[in-house]
Amino acid sequence: MEIPIKNKLNDKELFRIKRMKEEIKTTNPHGHKDYLEIIFLEKGAGIHQIDFNRFTVVPNSLYLVMPGQLHSWELTEIPKGFVMMIQKDFLLNHPLHDVLFQAFPQPFPSGFDLGKSNETFLGILNNIEQEYLRRETNHEAVIRTYLQLVFDLLAREMKTQQAIPFPEMLKGFFAALDIAFRTNHETSFYAEALHTTSKTLNTSCKKFLGKTAGAVINEKLTSESKKRLLYSTKNLTELAYELGFADASHFNKFFKRQTGVLPGVYRRGIS
Repeated sequence: MEIPIKNKLNDKELFRIKRMKEEIKTTNPHGHKDYLEIIFLEKGAGIHQIDFNRFTVVPNSLYLVMPGQLHSWELTEIPKGFVMMIQKDFLLNHPLHDVLFQAFPQPFPSGFDLGKSNETFLGILNNIEQEYLRRETNHEAVIRTYLQLVFDLLAREMKTQQAIPFPEMLKGFFAALDIAFRTNHETSFYAEALHTTSKTLNTSCKKFLGKTAGAVINEKLTSESKKRLLYSTKNLTELAYELGFADASHFNKFFKRQTGVLPGVYRRGIS
């Protein structure tokens, strides 16, 4: 996929918070180089596309654009809010370090409608901005504490518990899957790479994710398939080959089994 990857941070810059540019704009799809972007909009309207998810922009919304994700804007009203950019090394030895930069499965949704919680988030972001601008003693540690609060509150919005980290086996599985999903679709491959058995890997997946390792592999393939169908101009045969399928027929069967529609139909529906 020939999609530009932008880097708005300087070489040694690990964190930045700034105000959203107050202008109506449309941007082309792009990614970010190795950093997480958090966008809070107090005001605004339009469309925010993140990977294959299309969000209607409303006031008091928050978006997470993870490293590796692609996004674009079609704003129809002047936005007002904050943008934070966070490099992984900014969170070294912090509980959020492994959680936030896990490529798949992503621990948080890409979009939140904060509703009545907006004042709480707005207050936290104002405090982060003040710490960033004043740069007093331990300001980075204070910012990291505020970021922990932000994600604890997002976990509350999700009505879930994000505090328990995944065991090392699953972290290894996710990392291996991110590298090898295009060519290896079998649980046994990942179990062998992790020096364990398929049964043990499945048991761990069921305990922490509520699904088998095979289901996780299929979700990764489906997610990447949707992304390519949206952002790539390659035909279905080329995409099938890229994703490790023998031919377009096998890709068609897999995609329909996972989504209920053929990939060509899906592509036309989102184009």
